[in-house]
Amino acid sequence: MMNMKTAFVTGATGLLGNNLVRELIAKGCHVKALVRSLEKGRRQFGSVEGVELIAGDMTDVAAFAAHLQGCDVLFHTAAYFRDNYKAAATGPN
Repeated sequence: MMNMKTAFVTGATGLLGNNLVRELIAKGCHVKALVRSLEKGRRQFGSVEGVELIAGDMTDVAAFAAHLQGCDVLFHTAAYFRDNYKAAATGPN
């Protein structure tokens, strides 16, 4: 059993974040889940008790910083995408 009560998870609707949120809930934690899309968050966690969805974007930490209050731990699973990530990935090397 984890010795924490509240966890904040960035990237909660991603593959890693989604599984982490579910594992934390199974361990008895309350989870504040940072999501870009509340709609997607509701689809993934709508029936899961103990998940609090926080709409936000990693590029604007000030917008969700207040939700970090009272958290015992933060898990950062969000990926950061630059605007030109596709060009960088497919362009000449």
